[in-house]
Amino acid sequence: MNRFVSLFSLFLLTSLSLRGQDTITVMQYNLLEYGNYNSAWASCYESNNNTQEKDECIRTILDFVHPDILTVNEFGATQALQDGFVKHNLNINGVTYWKTDDIVNYAGSNIINHIFYNSDKMALRRHRVIRTSVRDIDAYELYFKTASLAAHDTIKLVCVVAHLKAGSEPDDVSKRRAMLQNAMYFIEENYPRDNVLIMGDFNMYSATESGYRLLTQTYSNSDVLFVDPLSLEGGVGNWDNNREFAPFHTQSTTRLNNNSCQSNGGLDSRFDIMMMSDEIYLGFNNVRYVNHSYKAIGNDGDHFNLSINEGYNSAVPSEVANALFVNSDHLPITMKLAVYAKLDVNEDTDARLMAYVTPNPVSSAAKLCFYNPSEGKVRLELLSLQGQTLMAEEHHATEGSNQVDLSIPDLPSGLYLLRLTTKQGQAQVVKMVVGNSECGMRNAE
Repeated sequence: MNRFVSLFSLFLLTSLSLRGQDTITVMQYNLLEYGNYNSAWASCYESNNNTQEKDECIRTILDFVHPDILTVNEFGATQALQDGFVKHNLNINGVTYWKTDDIVNYAGSNIINHIFYNSDKMALRRHRVIRTSVRDIDAYELYFKTASLAAHDTIKLVCVVAHLKAGSEPDDVSKRRAMLQNAMYFIEENYPRDNVLIMGDFNMYSATESGYRLLTQTYSNSDVLFVDPLSLEGGVGNWDNNREFAPFHTQSTTRLNNNSCQSNGGLDSRFDIMMMSDEIYLGFNNVRYVNHSYKAIGNDGDHFNLSINEGYNSAVPSEVANALFVNSDHLPITMKLAVYAKLDVNEDTDARLMAYVTPNPVSSAAKLCFYNPSEGKVRLELLSLQGQTLMAEEHHATEGSNQVDLSIPDLPSGLYLLRLTTKQGQAQVVKMVVGNSECGMRNAE
């Protein structure tokens, strides 16, 4: 992975036109003690968290989303539940392509992470477990069944699924960071330049939390940092019980404590998160994030501190809102990925620069990272929002990935533009924020 965006990054990227591509939907969902009636901490029993009733809700939700990959947290750790889930919720109505993997549970927990996937589109190569002091983190290595697979052109996707320690005490925060430290070391050792998603119930209250910053900013090897898709949408910050972040909350689906199994209080937390390696964000390895495709299913932005089915929900039909309300106190999150074979010669000439600035916001120095379609000089210009050229310089760029050190002049805090132009006349404009004010960043949007 190349070094990339930090908190509150903003991008203005030109869209990439891909030919011969398939788009897959990835869905991550905390199923709330699915099939586990022996919870030591949650009051979840057959009477108030019945698996058969949950299955009806899950079928309604899946029929709305149509995922190709489904990763879950809080899944009961028995083979019978796994088999039943596939039989009753996935391979139904003539569908036979859903597959999963054997349960691995080194931590011996009653609830585990798990994966289900469309075997017509992909296969599971291996399932590896990252052990932590709290519970297992699972890494699923998938490869796509593309036309070029016969020529040994393997397009890989690694899904790292985590259910981090809950709680807001300092010890809880430390344990979440320690779990992610293990995960980051594992990724660095095994998948440093691969298409990687890390997802799950992170139980984090803010983007300032040390575990979040470890994933996106502070891990010792910057090549394996992650991009939060919501950093492109203005969705990172102190989101807990903050109306400003209402469109991005995922928990809780219920406002009143009418079910002792579910946490209540209405939508006011962003616990469920999915991040991507910059290989996915920039499409380096034939898998690319589809811009603006990251969603919290059922969150229409108008249910802050309300139940998800209270009144009118403009994001989903009423039957889906009701299913989300009954099934879990978490909303599922989704993103779309474009998967495509290697570009041909003609497509190479159309490839975009795909540039970004890191860190962003910028204090005194930063890097411009970009993918250059062909070797040659590039022109870099720093512009004010009024179009005034504040700096201009040329650099020699190789074909492929490049980095340019930016020496930022003494500028007032605010929003600026970087324009990158190749010798062929291809150009891209990237937003850059000077200064570290979160409020200033959001005002700039």
